[in-house]
Amino acid sequence: MGQTSLTGHRRPETNDPVTLLLLQHLFPGWTITRDEHGTWQATGRVALSASDVDGLLDLLALAAPDTARRAVSLLSEKR
Repeated sequence: MGQTSLTGHRRPETNDPVTLLLLQHLFPGWTITRDEHGTWQATGRVALSASDVDGLLDLLALAAPDTARRAVSLLSEKR
């Protein structure tokens, strides 16, 4: 089952190992991890941390906008 967000919408559970692999592929200049407390962290030119993956993505988009645009482009690529 997913989690309920503050707005009441159900969110699917994340598969942390798959999410980590995807983020590491999309942001190759960054070391992305999740610690034992569930905090998502990224280390590149600066160190970032967030309580959830959405927050980390928001921070990565601010810290590395070109890489974030590349990631969006890769994910929206039609095959």
